[in-house]
Amino acid sequence: MNAQPALYELPYDIGEFPKGTVLASGNSWGNTSTNIDLYASYDKGHSWSFVSKIATGGRPNTTNGADPVWEPFILAYDGTLGMFYSDQRDPAHGQKLAHQESTDLKEWGPVVNDVAYLNYTLRPGMTVIDYIPPIDKWIFVYEFPPFAGGFNYFKNEYPVYYRLANTPYDFRFADGHPLIANETSPNGSPFVVWSPSGGANGTLIVSDADARELFTNQNVGRVDRWVKRKQPGRPAYSRALHVTKSDPDRLLVFSGSTFDSDPEGVIIPFSVTALSIEKLLADGYTDDSL
Repeated sequence: MNAQPALYELPYDIGEFPKGTVLASGNSWGNTSTNIDLYASYDKGHSWSFVSKIATGGRPNTTNGADPVWEPFILAYDGTLGMFYSDQRDPAHGQKLAHQESTDLKEWGPVVNDVAYLNYTLRPGMTVIDYIPPIDKWIFVYEFPPFAGGFNYFKNEYPVYYRLANTPYDFRFADGHPLIANETSPNGSPFVVWSPSGGANGTLIVSDADARELFTNQNVGRVDRWVKRKQPGRPAYSRALHVTKSDPDRLLVFSGSTFDSDPEGVIIPFSVTALSIEKLLADGYTDDSL
């Protein structure tokens, strides 16, 4: 696989694949196609086997009118597995966000739209989803360029939006909300996690591609309760977040290079920053704190 990796550990048996199986997807592309494929490991990543091909599109090309597929995200729900991805194959949409479902990881159901706008030129992208237990709902973050080459009020070309739904397969029925915090808006490649740390409602935490800071919400996604928080890790493109099960106050921020702002010729190492969510919420970090 060339790019856009996704990893997931099965929380229960699906078909012949037992709980604990590690799944991997990504974009396998060449001169003529892009492909969302699925691989499985029964030994925690030591060996892998091909399982199925979920979606195939045209060669890599982000121009409206081209027909590739991009950016898989894996999530199990209610006995099924969902593969979420960005899709340019629909002639009604320059790009949309969609998913397919499977009960055995080998045969996949039809393409279901998650975010698809009537304006053909709009290009929502980069699905990430997490569960919010206090309200029994799911949150879906994505980037949503206002129009080709345009910028939003905060001068972001790829502002971050989010939706809340009763299941991860029902976001097409939900409204999209722009994420705004401290008079700013995150920009590009969002990631979201929920932690029980931080109060009765827990805490939603969002990362983006441009800000060094993180964006938090202790009111289960209420639109006027996002706060921008300082943290010591570096900004990075497609920066991922993880809350450890053994310690829900421990947040891991995975960073690599930025999309276009690192000095040319400088090799940026992959890094992991470990944070306390309680300290983050108390604004206990500065840009240079460890």
